[in-house]
Amino acid sequence: MAQEEEEQTATPPAAPAPAAPDSPGANFDTGYRPSPSVSARVQREFLNQLRWSSGAEVRDNLAAAFRERSPTDIWLELVEKDGLKANNVADALTAYWVLNWITANGFYTAKVNNAPIQRQLRSAFYADRNFRTLSDMKKQELAEGYILNFLLEHAALNNAVEARDVPTLNRLAAASVLRFQKDMGVNLLLLEPSEEGFRARRLGPVPQPEQQPAPEAGD
Repeated sequence: MAQEEEEQTATPPAAPAPAAPDSPGANFDTGYRPSPSVSARVQREFLNQLRWSSGAEVRDNLAAAFRERSPTDIWLELVEKDGLKANNVADALTAYWVLNWITANGFYTAKVNNAPIQRQLRSAFYADRNFRTLSDMKKQELAEGYILNFLLEHAALNNAVEARDVPTLNRLAAASVLRFQKDMGVNLLLLEPSEEGFRARRLGPVPQPEQQPAPEAGD
């Protein structure tokens, strides 16, 4: 059994298709039983990597914040009003996808309904045979990775918007586009939210990005 768990892989669903409320898997449970030891390990590894990718100051600031409150508690305060819950892979990825869509497109005051995207991701995970065999540990690693990156990127975006730092906003936007193209096979610039989740943007004028403070978790 231990060997089987070590061989399990945890990856995001590739190019999730829009999902109607009555689609198969729309109510699929992607929750898991959390383990404090897994949280501690994931957080430690994240901070260690951050030291080399973003510098010691960024790492130390986040570490100090996490000593006061857990990353999941901080994240939950930002997204709970959008109907998202802790200890759930689809919910963690929903918040992360919405944040990156906002960042990529510059729609900082966009009001995005998270429920259709949540449903879209549940359906995608339901159709993923590999995901259905994941242990709670692997699900937790996947979800908490999204949560930690959400917190890092959310803070960076808000700081750049408040400072009206256009070069940094452009850099964050490009990073979001590249990240989701590589990891999920989707182009965030060609998507729009709908009642069935993110779908291909319809033809027509593209709304201009807004130079306003970023909403918390894609309000």
